[in-house]
Order: sequence, then structure tokens, then C-alpha cells
Amino acid sequence: MNKLKREMDAFIGSNPRFKESLKQKIRMEIKNVNREEASTKSKSPIKYAAVFVLLLSAISVFLVLNLNKGEPEPQNKNFGQPETAVLTDSSTEAEIAVFTEYDAPMEILNFKYDAMDQGNHEYTVYPLLIDPQAYEDKSVSRGDVIVYEMEAFDGKKKTVSRIIGLPGETIEIKEGQVYVIGQQLNTFYGKAHRMGIGSLEEYDAALKAQGAEQNVGSMKEIFSQTTAAFRLAKDEVFVAGDDWFRGSQETLLLSEIEGEVMGYIK
Repeated sequence: MNKLKREMDAFIGSNPRFKESLKQKIRMEIKNVNREEASTKSKSPIKYAAVFVLLLSAISVFLVLNLNKGEPEPQNKNFGQPETAVLTDSSTEAEIAVFTEYDAPMEILNFKYDAMDQGNHEYTVYPLLIDPQAYEDKSVSRGDVIVYEMEAFDGKKKTVSRIIGLPGETIEIKEGQVYVIGQQLNTFYGKAHRMGIGSLEEYDAALKAQGAEQNVGSMKEIFSQTTAAFRLAKDEVFVAGDDWFRGSQETLLLSEIEGEVMGYIK
């Protein structure tokens, strides 16, 4: 800067037409130019830093979106709510086996009652084939259909139900749904049914289709049945008919089981 001023002074001195006022004006212009250059230089790092931050943000968003594409969605969509465990039974089929002949010690039971009706009436129409020695060499299993005696208005009689809860387990029923040790029993027999229908809405719709609107809502108590949690003893099972309206839900001693239903004779 000082060198520039000396050169300018020398030049002006040799050219007298540059007066003092013009000399001052030129000096002011030079100062202004220097200030602008200094200001531009001081702002450049800030500008570059801002651009750098924007680039980092864009890269971060790109990475998050692309890395999450292959990740599975969380199974529990009840945010903040614990997911209910599910218990299944893949070995028990809803269809009952059919036999055309049998040998001892198998026995025949003419059940003739619709406690096990799934809508096809098979347990009612055909004689049932019973194995009275089934549990001599094996333990009871969930889903087994068993024979036992129950108290009726005209005395004891043989009846049929399905094992739902096993010895030592905790059983609970909430709105017609069975829970075993806190796990939802997700099987065809794990909730209230009426003639093979598994919800009040479906049952009422079937009644309307049959022209029986006057009975709509009649099964509300069955489909909304609730029983507080209880623990089975080491020698107890919990049983229920496949038709919760016509059958019963009760606790049974292992010693009361008289045999297993193997199928029916046709």
C-alpha cells in the first residue's frame, strides 16, 4: 500500500494537472477496493463451510434411505405395546379320521350330541371309534379329543371334548380367545366357535342370510366369554367342545379320561 502511494505521488508530482483533491479521491477509491477484497476473503471460508455442511446432509439422507431399503419392517406394529406371543398346534387337524372297520380293544360310542359340531355334524351322525387304552403308553396332548363321563340332569353319561390346556399350564379366556401361559392359542379350536363359525359378526350374518334376524346377537355371551387366569394342577387338563354353545369348557382330572376318540365308523 505504501509503495503504491509513493509511486502515485511520484507520478502526480511529474504531472501537475493532478490536483490535491483528485489525489485524495484516488486514494479513497483504492482504500474502498482494498476493503471489499478483504471482506470477500473473510466471507469465503464461511461460504465454503455452509456448502460443505449442505453436502454432508444430502449424503447422510441418501445413505439412510438406501441402507434401510433391505431391512424388514418391525413385526410389532403396536408401537410401545408388547407383542403377544402366539402358541400354535400344527399336528392337530380339524377333520376327523374315517374308519370302515376296527378290532379290539377299540370301542364304539354312539355320541349323538352336537358338542363337537364344526358345522359338518360328523361327530353326531356317525358312531365314534374310541381307544380306551390310548393313554397307557403315552401322555395326553393338546388337541386330543377324549371321552369322559359328565353329570347330566338324568345322571352320568359319556361325553366328548377336546384338550386345550395341559397339566401345570395357566389358562385364560379373553373375549372368547384362549391364552395358554400368556400365549394366544392360534388354532382352529383356540377360540369360541358355534357350528364352525368363529366370530359373532359371521354368525349374525349367517342368521340374516337364513332369515332368522330375530336371533341376531343371541351368541354374544358365547363369543365374548371371559375367564380369569387359573393354573391347572399336575393331574388336570382343561377341555372344551368344538361348539362352545353346545359343549362345555371345564377342568378335568387325568384319571377321569376314559379314552381317545380316533375317528368315526362309516
